[in-house]
Amino acid sequence: MRKLNLILFLFSFSHFLFAQEKPLILITYYSQSGNTEQMAKAIGEGALSVEEVDVKLLLIDQVQQDDLLAASAIILGSPVYNANIAPAVQEFINSWPFEERPLKDKIGAVFSTGGGMSIGEELVMLNLMHSMLIHGMILVGGDTVESAFGASAITGEEPFDLQEELDPIFLKKGEDLGKRVAETVLRFH
Repeated sequence: MRKLNLILFLFSFSHFLFAQEKPLILITYYSQSGNTEQMAKAIGEGALSVEEVDVKLLLIDQVQQDDLLAASAIILGSPVYNANIAPAVQEFINSWPFEERPLKDKIGAVFSTGGGMSIGEELVMLNLMHSMLIHGMILVGGDTVESAFGASAITGEEPFDLQEELDPIFLKKGEDLGKRVAETVLRFH
């Protein structure tokens, strides 16, 4: 019995010593009006619904290089800006470390918000994905065919322009994206 107790103690102690930290999901975004921030928070809620991960939610101007390097997944969001990503987001991406490709094999996902139904949400998401692919990241889309590229929201066209909060349908897509990324990270971790 003593040997069994000793073995159990040593196993428990070694598990404590060598236990890995939870994988980190970095959700980062640029938001002028607060709409992209609402989507980022919904994505964060979805990711946090998976207990085995940690989540860090930061504006792009708060992200340090160490944040990028420590993350197992990066979820990046931008509002539509003339059918493209916001210039501040492009500057942020241009600052990512490239030498020796330190972001290679990290999970990547994207989201966008725009004022109308055909104003460029998918173009923004594709441009963000292109940048992630250049860095060798592994991309994850949304949970349904309607969110195949990630999560997006319409904010300035009827009937969605009359609400202070994003429509629940868009917030649900964000939550689902966050949860899917978290589950995917755990498969790779």
